[in-house]
Amino acid sequence: MAKSVFKIPTSLNRSFLDHEIALAGGGFQMRPVPTKVILFWLVSVMLLFWVCTSTFVSSANGGLIFLVVVWWLAATAFFGQYSNTKEMRFSSLPALLEYVPRPSRRVVTRRGSDPTPFASVTGIRKVDETGYIEWGDGTVGQAYLVVGSASVLVFEEDKKAILHRVDSFWRKVDTDVDYIWITTKEPQRVYRQLGNLELLNQALEIRDPELFELLDERYSILKDYVGGQFSSIHQYLVIKADNLEALRRAHTLVRAEVEGSSLMIKQASMLGADELYEMLRTIYTAER
Repeated sequence: MAKSVFKIPTSLNRSFLDHEIALAGGGFQMRPVPTKVILFWLVSVMLLFWVCTSTFVSSANGGLIFLVVVWWLAATAFFGQYSNTKEMRFSSLPALLEYVPRPSRRVVTRRGSDPTPFASVTGIRKVDETGYIEWGDGTVGQAYLVVGSASVLVFEEDKKAILHRVDSFWRKVDTDVDYIWITTKEPQRVYRQLGNLELLNQALEIRDPELFELLDERYSILKDYVGGQFSSIHQYLVIKADNLEALRRAHTLVRAEVEGSSLMIKQASMLGADELYEMLRTIYTAER
């Protein structure tokens, strides 16, 4: 039977600072607070006391000292908040300071520009003609175009079967492999229809100019109208493994899932270099 409730499992990267302590006093019970939040408040209050007693702030009038205390406590309450992902806002402060300058938020991707900033965004070091990906951190991967079977229109029994199959799949994955799901909205793919149109052109027995005009019109409609103005949802799976052996095991697992059942993945096509670049182009290219 499929589960009715799902939750995020506890991370294996927990330390004693992540342990939660239930604070209570005077008949008042608070929700558990992580140790790192308590230490953050203690250090902040000690720094506030030092600033107000041993720096130039101590020589200011009482109103200014009061404003400094209010601002300090408000900043401590803001940066000391604990998110649902078990992270403090204070930990994202270095990334925020790095993101504030405009050059850090603007990546030039002209052919003659320095590729280093863009490479730092993607992390990809090399892609060969088969679509084999090498990242800068030493990991390797492969991308697939996948087609699933989930929909809001499925029956309840089918929904349970899909959830059960997905749960069984994730129980079999290795811990040294990341499965990255990418959903994009791209123009409809009409290359098969265009190929069929070319076969029809080659099979013409009567080479009449009016027939050529008709074929050209159908080609223009498929390429410029259907393939240019109508968009559909596409989903990709990028497997990112620590080494080549782990990548092969992950590929075998995905292939077995496709061949064994269509509940989770109905179809999976490995992307070559050109198809991978096209997928990345939809993610990292801004609309003009």
